[in-house]
Amino acid sequence: MGAERWGKVNEHDVELRERRGGGPGSRDLSGAIGTEAMKVRAWRFGPGDEMPLHRHHVQEEVYLLRSGGPQTLQIDDADVQVDDGDWVRVAHDVPRRIRNTTDRDAHWLIIAAPPGDGITDGIRLDPETGQEIPRT
Repeated sequence: MGAERWGKVNEHDVELRERRGGGPGSRDLSGAIGTEAMKVRAWRFGPGDEMPLHRHHVQEEVYLLRSGGPQTLQIDDADVQVDDGDWVRVAHDVPRRIRNTTDRDAHWLIIAAPPGDGITDGIRLDPETGQEIPRT
């Protein structure tokens, strides 16, 4: 859809894909509607799911908790409580991760810009040391 001037999709028509090995699943909304200057994903975090601690090379991210709150968003060394309807912005170089420590599903919308180099824009970090984990 890159050459298109607009795009439309129903979120539920976009495949929910779980991360390798299970855990949180997401819908690639930006791919479905053809965004070029940002990434948009709808995420579902089940009880106990968490994303890896990470930062980015260039992507600034905006997080919206749509339902399932309160939830925890770790930003640097702080655990930030996020309630339904809360928006949070995180600069590209700041360590972050979503952790669902509740007994209910949490639904997040995450918007990232600029797109960067796709999945390789993310830099995984060791939660104990904060050191970069090399890609294998």
